[in-house]
Parts: sequence; structure tokens; C-alpha cells
Amino acid sequence: MRKIFSVFAAMLLCLPSMQGAIKVHTIGDSTMAEYDESTTDKRGWGMYLGSFFDPAFVTVNNRGKSGADTRGFYSGAAYWPSVKTQMSAGDYLIIQFAHNDEGTVTYGMDNLEYAAYCEANSLPAPSDARGTNPQTTYREMLGKFIDEAREMGVTPILVAPICRAYFQGNDIRRNGQHDLGDKFSKIENGVLYENQSLPAGDSTMSYVHAMREVGKAKNVPFINLTEATRQLYLSYGEAQCLALLFCTGDKTHTNAMGGNLVARTAAQMLKNAGILADHINIPTDITANPASIAIGETYCSVPQNKEFLLTGYGLEPAAGTVSLRATANLLISLDKENYASTAEASYDGGSMFQKVFVRANYATGGEHLDTVYATSGDYMLAIPVSATAVSLDGGAAVSATWAINAKPVPAPVVEGPISAEFTMSQMACIDYNAAKNYFVDGDQTDIVLARFHNSADGSARTPWPAGEIDENANRYLDFAITAPVAMDVRITRFAMEIASDGTSTMCYHLNTGFGDEFTDVTTIAERRNMTSRVIEHVELTPTITIPAGETLHVRILPWHDYGEVKDSKYIGLRNVSIEGMAFDPSMDGMEEVQTEKIQCTKILRDGQLYLMYKGKIYNLQGSRVE
Repeated sequence: MRKIFSVFAAMLLCLPSMQGAIKVHTIGDSTMAEYDESTTDKRGWGMYLGSFFDPAFVTVNNRGKSGADTRGFYSGAAYWPSVKTQMSAGDYLIIQFAHNDEGTVTYGMDNLEYAAYCEANSLPAPSDARGTNPQTTYREMLGKFIDEAREMGVTPILVAPICRAYFQGNDIRRNGQHDLGDKFSKIENGVLYENQSLPAGDSTMSYVHAMREVGKAKNVPFINLTEATRQLYLSYGEAQCLALLFCTGDKTHTNAMGGNLVARTAAQMLKNAGILADHINIPTDITANPASIAIGETYCSVPQNKEFLLTGYGLEPAAGTVSLRATANLLISLDKENYASTAEASYDGGSMFQKVFVRANYATGGEHLDTVYATSGDYMLAIPVSATAVSLDGGAAVSATWAINAKPVPAPVVEGPISAEFTMSQMACIDYNAAKNYFVDGDQTDIVLARFHNSADGSARTPWPAGEIDENANRYLDFAITAPVAMDVRITRFAMEIASDGTSTMCYHLNTGFGDEFTDVTTIAERRNMTSRVIEHVELTPTITIPAGETLHVRILPWHDYGEVKDSKYIGLRNVSIEGMAFDPSMDGMEEVQTEKIQCTKILRDGQLYLMYKGKIYNLQGSRVE
């Protein structure tokens, strides 16, 4: 049966009220976080959770943060304090932590306790501020999230962390289930004991057990997603689980299929527990995730790449074909290489899981509303794609370039009415040494790069911690651009030349954020396992506007993905450049509004008021405006 989606009546009925729909806020780590599909194949399960709720009643605000443990998330100005400003009475809060609480320097220990031990024994301070003990700090921090949410009238829900795919025969290893009983560290009477163990069945070092106990003590619902994902992984078997559900070479972070299945599992468990059950829908038809794509502001002639998933389980007929068609400014692809206005996707076995890549490119400025249609027999699904394209005509060119051809790093060459600065945190520029002229760039050899190393005090080398699987938010190289007080700056290009030295297991994120508190964090690039001493050219065309007088930070956050502590592993860098155009600030004629049940956008066009919902525009009489 052809499905018709009509939402305007509900919008119009609830327009007079300015109260928002129920929001489900999710806080946690990288296994939950948002990721840019142009940057990496990682997909946090929080990205997909919203598709299992009725959008007329519930929206999901996914605030998972890569590299976060409970204490870091609680104290980070851009994280828990920021989430609290977005929460309202009647909302829900899903809490999932443990991956980074387990620590990277000493396993299962409170990092502040370890830092105090190092100071008392004249040892180097730990370079990684992550790590909590499951029986002390971890419980305490979970309790803080719960208590402060309840004070605001928000309902907290504890969700145990997803398993790591640490297979051992026909099961998942103990530490894969977030129980460090086979190997942990502790301090007793001023003495550090490492490589400690507990017998099977002793849950003292289990973060999942600790979370469950906090839930019991505070009468908070507990969803054991650890056990559920364990069962999910085992149902696939090790080879298929790693191949289908996880990023290549990564047993912690899920890809699109894995993230979607985890989100579906979590939604079903919430529904089974009676939590927002009336608003949770576990579909049996083919569905799109997300149901609509909001590109937001983009620049004319700068392509934007997005994606959605076509999924279906228990489909009838059990085999079939879905025809895809894109309108106007869109092209689609099933392989991320060959783009066209149409595509054909097939499925069998009653299940469909197809990633669809969408490329949007706008020649003219203004609001654009396009659609990707998916048709199978008499079933049709529309996936709206909305964007506001901005012309870059008439702007003043601005740029900042750091050659990084000396130690200390020289000031940037700045053009246009901006200011720029370079800073570091827990990193040190070790050298710019002609004797280290072994970097290679294509056919060019004998190249010198400035080399940067992990550093606790910002001057001398500190060994890279063992077991890092993700960024450390406190370790970075920071390139900042400040817009003039009377002009907005639209960033159009970021470029750098980067290499690793001494290792092929160096990784980094390239994150953007605003102001001293580094808010609105976005990962615009990721690289894992760089080839040692081979220079890589990074060139990106982001869509980022720096409001007048504000500062954009572009941060390189490196980590060394290795199982042992290592020294003399470097990031090499040169020719970092940020370019853009400066404009006088202007109003765009759009205002976000919230109704009792849904969020929409008011648009003033030619003196008339319209409403935009899920990429479709309606007049106030309820008629669709093409």
C-alpha cells in the first residue's frame, strides 16, 4: 500500500504553543557519538536512535563525545553544562559510559588518585586525564548526572555500554564486557599494584555491575545493552561480526550497519521496559535512517556529501528491488563512486541494509528543497533533503597560513581583517632539525618537518599511553581564527601536510569548535594508522561560519593506538592553511520555532509566512508550496 505522510494538520493545531516536543538527550562516549559521513566510517548508535521514535512526539539530542569518561564529560564546559541548558522538565536522559572510564594508563583506577601517587613519588604526571574506578568515582559521577537531571524534572535512564568485539572462542572476553577483573591496577597504603586479577564471578571491577547497582540505589531504569550487544555479536560469529558491524581494524567502534542494529536493539529494550513505549516504532517496512536530511547552511558550488540507510527486517516479499530517484540538485550512489539521478538496490532473505550516498550541489543561493524517492512495488518512501545555499560573491578574502618551518612555531601569515593564533595542549614541538630530513612527499625526498610529541608539561617528551583507541580531548595542536567585530567569516578551505614518524599506529582527529570552551564540536577529518614518514596532503572544503567577533578553533588531536607505552613517536606538520571570505552580518529570514509536539521552521518569503517541516514548505492554510 502506498503510504502518504501528512503532518501539517498536527503542526497547525499545536502552533500557538511554544513548548517543545519531548526530547531524549543521550550522553556517553565515542560509541554513541555523531560522525560526519564524509570523514570516517564510524557511526555511533546515538546517530540512529531517533529514527525509532515518532518524530511528532520525540526528538533525540545526541551528545555522545569521543574520548569522554564520566568525570571528563561532567566537568567539560562544552558537555554536561551545555547539555543541561538544552534539557527541560519532561525530557529523558540516556546515560552510557565506561569505555574511557576504564583508563589507558592504569586500568580501573581513578586517574586523580594515580596523579597524586605520581606526585608523591616524583614520577611524571599522567598525560591522560581519563579513568575512574567502578566502585568509587564512576558510581559518584553517574549519581551526579542522575541527581542533576531529576532536579530539572528530567527522567534519567542508565544504559550499559555496548560490548567491545573481543571474541574468545564462542564468547566475548571479560574486558570486552567492561569487567576488568582479569587485569587492573590499584593503590593500597601508598603502594601501586598492577596486573591484579579477580576470580570469575567477582564483579568488583565490572562497570556494568556498578551501573546496575547505581540504578537500584537510585530507582533508575537500567538497560543492559552490554548483554544485548554481546548476544548480537555472537549471533553473527566473530568473522561476520567484525566484517559487517565494525570499522576496519577496530573492535570498539561500529560502522553504519552496526550502529543501526545497536540503536534498534536499544529502542526495542526501551519499549520492552515501558519507557516511551507508545512513541517507539520498530518498523517492518523499508525505512530510511535518517528519515530526512537537513544539510543546513552550505556554500554555492561546494558539494555536500550525506548518506542515509535503507533498512528493513522481516520484509515481504522476501526478495525485491528498490528504485531510487533524486530530484533537482541531488545525485545518488550506492558505492560512493558512481553518482547519478537514479539507482537500483536489491535485497533478499527478508532483510535490506543499503547505504545510499547523496551528493548535493547548489548553483544558486536561497532555500532548496529536494527529495530522494525510494519505490518498491506500490510502496513509496520520500526522503526530503533541505538546505540553505549561500553565495560567496562579494566577500573579502581572508587567510591564515602557518608554515611551521622552525621551532618554536612562527606566527602565521595573515591576510584580510582576521587574527590568528597557534597554541598547544599536552603537546610539545620537539624539533625542526635538518638531520631529520627523511620525510617523503611523492617523488620528493629529504624533507624536514617540525615534529610534535605527547608532553605532560608542554616542553619535554612524555611517552604515549598504552591502549588509546580514541582522542584525548586535552591533547591537541590548535589553530585559531578570530572574525573581525563587524564581519562574519565563512571558512571555505582547510589544508595541511601531515605525517607520522617512528610508527605506523599514529591516529588523529581534526575537530572544529568555537570559543574558549570549544563548543559545537565537529570532527571534519579522521586518519588512523598513518604510514611512517610519508607526508599526506589534507584539503577540506568545510561549511563553517564564524560570527562577527567570535573565534573558530581547528584542532589536531593525535593518539597512538598501541597496546604498550611508547616514546619517540611523532606527528610531523607543515603548511597549515585556513581560508575564507568575510561578509557583513545579515539576517536570513528564518526562525526556528517549537510546537507542543514537533519542531519546525518559520520562513518569511516575499512578505508571506510559511512553515517548513522535514524539508517541505506549507502555507498557513495547509497547502504544500513547491
